[in-house]
Amino acid sequence: MFMAPKGDNVLVSSIKLEKIFSMKGGKGESSYANNSKAQAIHARSMLHLLKETLDRVQLSSPEVPFVVADLGCSSGSNTINTVDVIIKHIAKRYEALGYNPPEFSAFFSDLPSNDFNTLFQLFPPLANHGGSMEETLAADSHRSYFAAGVPGSFYRRLFPSMSIDLFHSAFSLHWLSQVPESVLDKRSAAYNKGRVFIHGANESTANAYKKQFQTDLASFLRSRAKELKKGGSMFLA
Repeated sequence: MFMAPKGDNVLVSSIKLEKIFSMKGGKGESSYANNSKAQAIHARSMLHLLKETLDRVQLSSPEVPFVVADLGCSSGSNTINTVDVIIKHIAKRYEALGYNPPEFSAFFSDLPSNDFNTLFQLFPPLANHGGSMEETLAADSHRSYFAAGVPGSFYRRLFPSMSIDLFHSAFSLHWLSQVPESVLDKRSAAYNKGRVFIHGANESTANAYKKQFQTDLASFLRSRAKELKKGGSMFLA
């Protein structure tokens, strides 16, 4: 479920869209939190691929925190479950090498209009870091990482240079940064007559969306290239 501006004029500028567009927040019947089981099923089906990616991440000294960022986290428990899988798998890699696991930090990022309050309420309590990291990771009812929300579009920079060990993003990159300008221009061959879908539209309209996706994805990759640590990895679905 997602929220969009009401009324006839649903095609808005990219800046305005960023501030008003989000999955439906809260915990109600129509909320994303209660309507994301399909995404959860697909996420579980990809866990073997995610773990293959995690096995290729270059591990730093255990004295340095391991940092995960989930892009397009929305406001349900799926992102929490995925980050938990990531951190436990990385911890086992350190242990297999004979090291105590490092401290872990997880950033949950989405547009500023995302319901971060509901997301944070779903977090289990932070485990007591006065104990060992092994005890922390073994406490299934607790959170074994420090968490923070990062509002902003992932088509721009979100983090300091070379600060993230692993980026994860699932079922998010199909959302474009904006409606292509030519699609809104009545003088353009790509004009889509105010519709928000392209079924039955002409080839020019489809090409406009294709070009927008290529532009957005290039911006996404350039930003992540600056933010990713040397030897880090990225898992995108």
